[in-house]
Amino acid sequence: MRSAWKSDPGLIRENNEDFVLADEDRGIFLLADGMGGGPGGEVASRLAATTAHEALKRHLPERGRDEEIPLLMAEALAAAHSAVFKRSLAEPSLAGMGTTQDMVIVREGRVFTCHVGDSRVYLFHEGKLSQITTDDNYFAVLAASGEIPLDRIPRAYRHILTQAVGPSKELIPEIRALDMEPADLLLMCSDGLTGAVDDMVIGRIMDGNREDLTAMAGALVDAANGGGGPDNVSVCIIEPLATPTVSVTALLPYGH
Repeated sequence: MRSAWKSDPGLIRENNEDFVLADEDRGIFLLADGMGGGPGGEVASRLAATTAHEALKRHLPERGRDEEIPLLMAEALAAAHSAVFKRSLAEPSLAGMGTTQDMVIVREGRVFTCHVGDSRVYLFHEGKLSQITTDDNYFAVLAASGEIPLDRIPRAYRHILTQAVGPSKELIPEIRALDMEPADLLLMCSDGLTGAVDDMVIGRIMDGNREDLTAMAGALVDAANGGGGPDNVSVCIIEPLATPTVSVTALLPYGH
């Protein structure tokens, strides 16, 4: 496989609450966008990603069968959830901190994703970009209900999460296994990209930098900053080279 990533604080914020961890050797990729302000967001995103990574790399070799990977990802997310929650209780300055979390595992060409929050994972296939995760925010809830026209839903509702790693009492992660072709790409990104750049433009940037993933990551971050850079922006691009054969979706609830 090939991969590339980039994270940038943007043009408005001084600190970067995003965190990207790319373990290409093991086929493990994580992206987290912290919340809580001050040091809390930075601590939450790093702690969630590194805790989940430790759990994944510890168990993947011994529990590497494809049918076990969704449960393994849920367990890794639960470990991250507990770690962030306990740290927020132990340190008053970190009270209320939390983070989004996206995980991708590539195993022998099969791609598994685990998602909580409003960071996103996209599939880039034959020049077209498709969002494969569902935003956990009030905007998405109202949009799915169909009761309010999209143009009448306050844009601020995009920033109110319905669940996040750390503060939520219960999480229901979205876990998927994807069918991909050798030329397909996965894009993991924080809302610093999607809040500043339209999906159509993101797709054009990816298509125009198809041969150089590092240049693609840089161009996406530059586009977000060119749109005002109102938030931290992080991207991780993954190109699995083998063709997977399994496609399933699982929703697995659990608490702290």
